[in-house]
Amino acid sequence: MHVVKTTTRETLAKPFYALLLLCFFSAPALAQSGSEENSQLMQVKYLAGDNDAMLFNLKFDNQSGNDFKVMVLNETGDVLFQKNYSGKKFKRKIKLTRLTETSDVTFLISSPRENVHLSRRVKVTNKVVDDASVADNE
Repeated sequence: MHVVKTTTRETLAKPFYALLLLCFFSAPALAQSGSEENSQLMQVKYLAGDNDAMLFNLKFDNQSGNDFKVMVLNETGDVLFQKNYSGKKFKRKIKLTRLTETSDVTFLISSPRENVHLSRRVKVTNKVVDDASVADNE
């Protein structure tokens, strides 16, 4: 009888743990429904940067042609850029002022009318450090 109880517990526990793991791994996907990180509709490329600014090339295949909003956030979520655009084949260079050390920025494109929410995180190089001259004290 003792063996039957253990087998019953194990039989019931396996589906429970499988369901728990499924919920854990699918929660982020459910929280981001309608949002795509690596969509082919949006392409962002870091072109150049220095201590004062960063330059990016943004392309967006806006299939509907409806208005959309572009936002750029730093790694702490502060808005660095935001503007509304329209058009089907969008291609623009975006220059951002570099106010702090930034290791990456996130580009967001949203079109509530079409329920489009795209995001792309882009790594950027560190600030440029001016060459320091060293003088010998001889």
